[in-house]
Amino acid sequence: MILRQSRVTRVIWLISAAEPIKICSGRSNRGTVFTDWGGYAAYQILLRTELLVEPQMTWQTPSGNRTLSGHESELVRHSIANMVEELASCRETDDSPCICGIALFDELTWTQQLAILERLANYLLQRTHETLELTGVHEAAVAAIYRNILQQIEIEIELDDVSPTQFRHQWRELVVAANEEARDAVMDSTIVSGADASLSLDDSDDHVISADSTDIEKWEWIVESLADQVLWDRDFEMAGDMIDAPPEQAAALRAMLGINSEYYTAIAPDPTDSQVDQLFDSVHDLTRRKPR
Repeated sequence: MILRQSRVTRVIWLISAAEPIKICSGRSNRGTVFTDWGGYAAYQILLRTELLVEPQMTWQTPSGNRTLSGHESELVRHSIANMVEELASCRETDDSPCICGIALFDELTWTQQLAILERLANYLLQRTHETLELTGVHEAAVAAIYRNILQQIEIEIELDDVSPTQFRHQWRELVVAANEEARDAVMDSTIVSGADASLSLDDSDDHVISADSTDIEKWEWIVESLADQVLWDRDFEMAGDMIDAPPEQAAALRAMLGINSEYYTAIAPDPTDSQVDQLFDSVHDLTRRKPR
């Protein structure tokens, strides 16, 4: 008998009736084999025990509170590390902070950007005992992390002909791996629900790309779709309109959209000179860890 386990939901269902009992993950036929129902029953108990453990909270996403893992985590880890490396040069040269095209993030000082990125690394890349409050500046920083990925891909494509082979597709390979992982998760969840998987992958060709592609519009589409799996929403993009609008109009619009009054007024931390070294050390440690 082959039983297939979704790695997303840990739901197990019957595939066929034949001995011995085999537990498979995802769509692969590889898995754990049990020679009797006793072993399988013990396995079920372990699963139920794990399901009853209250998960540790971390980052609020559209699919629930979760910690980034696998290729998704590796992609974000690389982007944060790259951004912090650029910020390190600001300390020595007084250069402008990172400019990603995300207004709420771009307008921060480099030390504020560093503090926000260190905070996000804590909540995105490791488990925490509480979720980070969703504010405009926090979500803008998440968007900036993904926008930086796209910027690095643009640079990679521009230097495609002159870059060493081992670095030529580095960022694009990271995105391809994260994208394929995300597609597998969609397939698993639709199989569990009994839905037609093809219906859950609208415009599926738009979500498939090779690491040597130079189609920047397609890369933008895929990177934005990956960002949407982490961002709760994109209310931060309306910050300028909200701030410029008359107070009564802004309040009415926030109420209509379900945005709390502190979302746009929350400010980024402003570390002291003595705290900057600690922030660099912390974010370096967080981004150098091997993804789970």
